[in-house]
Amino acid sequence: MKKQMMALALLGLLAGCSSAPTQLHYYSLDAEAQQPAAVVAQPQHQLVLKPVSLSGQLDRMSLVYQLEGKELHFAEYHRWAGSLDAQLDQLTLNGLSSRLPGWVVRQDGARKGPVLTISVERFQGRHDGRAVLSGRWRLLTEEGTVLRDVPFQQVRVLPADGYGTLVSELGAGWQQLLDQIAAEVRKGA
Repeated sequence: MKKQMMALALLGLLAGCSSAPTQLHYYSLDAEAQQPAAVVAQPQHQLVLKPVSLSGQLDRMSLVYQLEGKELHFAEYHRWAGSLDAQLDQLTLNGLSSRLPGWVVRQDGARKGPVLTISVERFQGRHDGRAVLSGRWRLLTEEGTVLRDVPFQQVRVLPADGYGTLVSELGAGWQQLLDQIAAEVRKGA
């Protein structure tokens, strides 16, 4: 009897090991065709971008999904193709460069011109079929004086289920945020 139990346990273990492994899925925030066409203009202004700052729960490879209440789920099999902050940095550089003709947008630590900082608190899916982006952006003088301090929050309805749809909506929300930032930067020029 003992041998039969051990044999059954061993078969169960082997069956578990032989099941198909769960597949990892990787996502990137592509700008796609959402950016306006760039206008060739002689640069007259410079904007310095600081790296995007992420809250602790977003500083990971897994996509974040908020369950009911305040519980967060980190999707272990649905990951960013690269670090989220690096993807947002690149989207911001490309997006603002195309939205601000006559401006040189730099990330290289140059100190000539206003400085833009963006901190992201939420960039995730939610149990009720929505994508949530929130945080704050600041426009500072070269000396560090705050010119604009603007909180942002978007709650976007997902048109379909799935992590791919979530990533697309988060990307569209980021593009909308860049539209708002560019409009404010132009006002202050």
